[in-house]
Amino acid sequence: MLSRDLIKNKKNKFSRLHPLRNFFLLFFLLFLLLVPAPQGITAESDKQMILLKQLSLEELTNLEITSVSKNPEKLSDAAAAIFVITAEDLRRGGFLSIPEALRMVPGIQVAHIDANKWAISARGFNAWFANKLLVLIDGRSVYSPLYSGVWWDVQDTMIEDIERIEVIRGPGATLWGANAVNGVINIITKKARDTKGLLVTAGAGNLEQGFGSLRYGGNIGDDIDYRGYIKYFNRDNFEKPGGSGAADDWDSIRGGFRLDWESSSETSMTFQGDIYSGNSGLTNSLSGTIPVQAFDDNSDISGGNLIGRWTRTLSANSTISLQTYYDRTVREMEILSETRDTFDLEFQHSFSLGERQDIIWGAGYRVTYDNIDKNEQLLFDPDSRTDNLFSAFMQNRISLIQNRLVLTLGSKFEYNDYSGFEVQPSARLRWTPAPGHTLWAAVSRAVRTPSRADHDLRVKLSAFYTGPTLNYITMNGDDDFDSEEVTAYEIGYRLQPMERLSLDITAFYNVYDDLRTTIMSPPNPSMFTYPPPVERELPMYIINKYHSDTCGIEISGNLELAEWWRLSCSYSWLHTHLFSDDKRPGIENAEGNSPSHQFSCRSFINLPGNLELDSSVFYVDKLSNTYNDVPGYTRVDLRLGWQPRQNFEFSLKLENLLDNRHSEYSCAGEIFSTQVPRSFYGKITWQF
Repeated sequence: MLSRDLIKNKKNKFSRLHPLRNFFLLFFLLFLLLVPAPQGITAESDKQMILLKQLSLEELTNLEITSVSKNPEKLSDAAAAIFVITAEDLRRGGFLSIPEALRMVPGIQVAHIDANKWAISARGFNAWFANKLLVLIDGRSVYSPLYSGVWWDVQDTMIEDIERIEVIRGPGATLWGANAVNGVINIITKKARDTKGLLVTAGAGNLEQGFGSLRYGGNIGDDIDYRGYIKYFNRDNFEKPGGSGAADDWDSIRGGFRLDWESSSETSMTFQGDIYSGNSGLTNSLSGTIPVQAFDDNSDISGGNLIGRWTRTLSANSTISLQTYYDRTVREMEILSETRDTFDLEFQHSFSLGERQDIIWGAGYRVTYDNIDKNEQLLFDPDSRTDNLFSAFMQNRISLIQNRLVLTLGSKFEYNDYSGFEVQPSARLRWTPAPGHTLWAAVSRAVRTPSRADHDLRVKLSAFYTGPTLNYITMNGDDDFDSEEVTAYEIGYRLQPMERLSLDITAFYNVYDDLRTTIMSPPNPSMFTYPPPVERELPMYIINKYHSDTCGIEISGNLELAEWWRLSCSYSWLHTHLFSDDKRPGIENAEGNSPSHQFSCRSFINLPGNLELDSSVFYVDKLSNTYNDVPGYTRVDLRLGWQPRQNFEFSLKLENLLDNRHSEYSCAGEIFSTQVPRSFYGKITWQF
């Protein structure tokens, strides 16, 4: 049993200022002193801002995206359910974190577990450890091989540096690989040439106790553009159901740089990196003890990454690229302490074959090494491991009827150390019967490969006495655990029936096999000898026993009511049916992890005097299962912005206006969920 003194000492360790934070300040000051001053910055930055605000609905549907085919294509031509969050969406929404911005995407479930943890998934199966959504930042995967999910409290950058967020609902494994089962979130930051000058942001509120960022960018000669940034925030805790403060406060500091070099019209290089450090609090429990110990804990989080990308244009129809990155993450908490190093290398070649075929192919290699500290509550066996991933892909886009009918065929081939060889094919057909109308259909296969937890985990779930015997129920990984599989069928219709209205409608039907569940091991007769043992383990094992059928509809639309007023609304419906090989009772309880109905509507109004009035309404249906009974809620946010000058902005945002506080998710694990309170904050942005 972990003693209270050990818990207290661990917490004191986390409360000390991390030495990396002093390094951040020194690094950025030296950066500002050593780089040359940029020329002609303000005019260029202002021009970019004006152009973005003047985009019409037609121009927005023709935005170039890359996530669907790994080549630039118009949003209106994509044969997939894709939603793009633009830089202007992020600014007008007043978002301070990436997870909050994802609420506007139809088919994406976003729920606060506490102030710094989210349950985020696409098309169902939502949980803190949601494992069917692949997330990328500038081509770097942030999907954790530890438990097949995303640590959202460390996925951050300057919001002002994000060019767009491309969100694919449905499998994207043919191009992006395993674990892109229900969707892909691709976060793409701006090129250095689009972030020249000095930008300063600062703000505070009742929950946002203080935040700010500083970015400086310029150029060296005619070929090299650069930027560097530093960002800090300190967020207060949410509330417990009774209204008292929880222990989930959150602070972080990070910095980074980007260097873009165009040595010629045919060759370009990018080198960028980030480093961060922070603390995210939580209330934890040691449920494998008697009595159950609840205590306030901290996650001490730090890490960094470096990305290099080289691109060369061989001809008008042929391009090659090579990307590599190194990523290091460190997370220390009472229950889990993990250090992970990842190295990734990927080559890609796209070219045209004749006038009707566009081919893209590539290969990659990834190696990840981890080290996990053991404790009495949770351990991994072995406590350190090196895993390798080899991959290759090919996709052919065939124009069957010029500018009208396009067939895309492709597949990803991977070999991993857990389940071996995996094949993930897809076929997509796009038909454009008339300008402004696109009909598409797709059939895809994707897999969620086993994680470290599926194979190597051992955790005490609960403890109880039967007479003098202390019984432990444990959950254990299994070397025989295989990949989860999905076959997805999708159909979509994207149209712009009039100049001021655009619609996007998608329907899907997914069939899942070999989903993860647990099974209790048959009792061992030796466990029931007389006299009874002092301690006894009742093990459960992770196995592939669940299956599921899901179906749903996702609708989004944009409407310009006037030149000064735009609406953007979405609705999604989801139905989930779970069943098991052994017809075990109670399995239907897990069907309620994701809401059946979601609705959102955002209003953007430009008022006289350079004022902006923006509002958002989010409705989320109830969640209902054994551990997760959360009422439905309606959330209303309001933002008022004022730009007295082109390069200066002040904004005030109010969140959750209808509730003093409300729950969004109830976690079944060791983490105590908290409630989202009403909040407000003010922010200034100054660019020169």
